[in-house]
Amino acid sequence: MLKSNIKIGQKVTYNSTYMTDKGIVKTLSNDGCVFVVYHCDNNWENYKDYTAAKTRIDDLEIGWRE
Repeated sequence: MLKSNIKIGQKVTYNSTYMTDKGIVKTLSNDGCVFVVYHCDNNWENYKDYTAAKTRIDDLEIGWRE
């Protein structure tokens, strides 16, 4: 994924060898990472109230997998 495509509030899917997880971008970083909220008790409207995890942009795809 291109870093320039990432925006705050954007839905993303985390991909690793072992799992996928949906989240929303909370903040941007200048080091090839973003901070993503993954678990907010399905309270996605208020994702800004939850703790975000630093995630490599290369491990994300835009949108949620259903």
